[in-house]
Amino acid sequence: SEDAKPMRVLRGALLRAVSSNVVAVRALACKGSAVRALSGKGSAAWNEEWRWLGLGAVQEASAPALNRLMFVQTGFGCDQHGDRKGAGATSAAVRACRNAIEFNSIPGMVDHVPGGRKNMLIHVKLGIPEGYSVDHDEIRATFPYGRLLPVEVIHGGLTYGCGRVVTELGDEDDTAIVVVAAVSIGYNDPNDASEGHKTYDTRDGH
Repeated sequence: SEDAKPMRVLRGALLRAVSSNVVAVRALACKGSAVRALSGKGSAAWNEEWRWLGLGAVQEASAPALNRLMFVQTGFGCDQHGDRKGAGATSAAVRACRNAIEFNSIPGMVDHVPGGRKNMLIHVKLGIPEGYSVDHDEIRATFPYGRLLPVEVIHGGLTYGCGRVVTELGDEDDTAIVVVAAVSIGYNDPNDASEGHKTYDTRDGH
């Protein structure tokens, strides 16, 4: 009938829109996979959007020294539940890194780092309770771009009893894990042979 015709037209338009979006999402996902394959990144991604866009820092097995320090950020991460044998302190470490960077904006990296943000060097130092491990690829995936230097892990942080065991989450006891992170970013000046960054002192007028 004539009354039903507008509904059929609307239904057809909606189906075409949904179909187009599905195709676009699949194409974007493939594009992200291609970018990751070219960059040599690990398999971990912060979220699916990042995965589709190919975002994520590149892990460097060896890289030039970060001798031009531009920004230092610290963070705290706590994980109260989960599989300690498999994941170790990874969840707490990821949260510490996110806490260090998620409230900052560093647009100047584009102009001040030679080669732009893709050449920004990232150094992560983690204080982790003794006896726990961390998945370094998950740490890499928390940063949207840049070159992640080998992660430095030392004994630190703490464990405590949270008073709650949730077996559905993999708990065997009530142990909670706290990790602290220091995230330093900058770049390498090839004209400077220094292995570390310069320290500024107010007594020198800085």
